[in-house]
Amino acid sequence: MFKKTALVAGIGLALSVTAQADYRWELGGDYTMGQTDSTVKDRDTGASRSNNVDSDVGRLNGTWYMENVDTSKGPLSEAAFLDHASNITLSGSDGEVQLSQVEGENLSDEDGQRYGIESRYVAEGPGWKLSGWLVDLGYNRFEPGDLEVDNYNIGIGKYVTPNTTVVVNYGNTSVNNGGDVDSYALDLEHMFLMSKGGFKARATAGRTIISGRDDVDTYVVGGTWYLSNNIGIGADYLNKGVDGYEVQGWQVNSEWFINEAFAVNLAYSQLDPDDIDFTNVKLEQETDALTLGAKFRF
Repeated sequence: MFKKTALVAGIGLALSVTAQADYRWELGGDYTMGQTDSTVKDRDTGASRSNNVDSDVGRLNGTWYMENVDTSKGPLSEAAFLDHASNITLSGSDGEVQLSQVEGENLSDEDGQRYGIESRYVAEGPGWKLSGWLVDLGYNRFEPGDLEVDNYNIGIGKYVTPNTTVVVNYGNTSVNNGGDVDSYALDLEHMFLMSKGGFKARATAGRTIISGRDDVDTYVVGGTWYLSNNIGIGADYLNKGVDGYEVQGWQVNSEWFINEAFAVNLAYSQLDPDDIDFTNVKLEQETDALTLGAKFRF
C-alpha cells in the first residue's frame, strides 16, 4: 500500500509542476515484461516439446544536457534532436528471467544487470568550421548470470540540415569467456515539421562481423507520427540475416506528454526468427515484449 501511495503521489507532483519552456535534466524509467516461446518438433515421430522463458526487467536512466534545451521548435519528444543538444546519459537495469519446466526439470532463474553511459557532443557556433558535426560515445556492461559482456561504441556524423542527421557507427562487443565482435552501421534520421506535430523518419543499415561465422546484416526502418507536439505514435520494422536465416521483427510505440515536464509511454514488440531446420527436427520461436515507462524533465 505504501508503494502504491508513493507512486500516485509522485505522479500527482509531476502533473502539478508548472510548465516551462526549457529543461536541463531528464529522468526516466520503464518496466518490460517479455516472453519467448520455443517449440521443437521431431519430423520422424511428430512429437514436440515446448519451452517458455519469461523476463521482467526494470530500467532507470538520467540525462544531463550541457545547455538548456528549447522545447519550442517542434514535438516535445524531439526537443533535444531539434535543438542539437549535447548530453550525457547514465542508465542501469536489473531483471529476472524465469525458465519454465522442461521435460520434468525445474530450471533455475537467472538475474541480469546492465549499466552504461552514453553521450553525444554537437559542435555548434556561428562561423565554426566544424559546426553541425557530432560525436557519439558509449559504454555498456551486461551481466546475465555468470557472463560479463562489454560493449564500446563510437559514432561520427553531422547535421546535414537543421533537422537531418547522418551518423557512421562502430561498436565492439566482448564476452569474458568468448571472443570479440565488431559491428558497423549507418544511421539516418530526419524530422518533417508541420504546423502541428510532424513526422520523424529513421533508417539503419548495419553489419556485424563474427569470426568463423557468416556476417550478420541488419536493417531497420521506422517513423513516428506526431499528432501534436505532445502525442506521438510510432512503428519500426527490423530484418536481420543470421547464417542463412532471417529474423524479422516489429515494434509499435506511443508517448504522451501530459504537460511539458512529464510524459508516459507504451511500446509492444515482436521478433519472429525463421523456422530453423536441423536433420530431423525443426525449431519454431517467437518473442513478445510489452514496455511501460515515464519520464520527467526539469
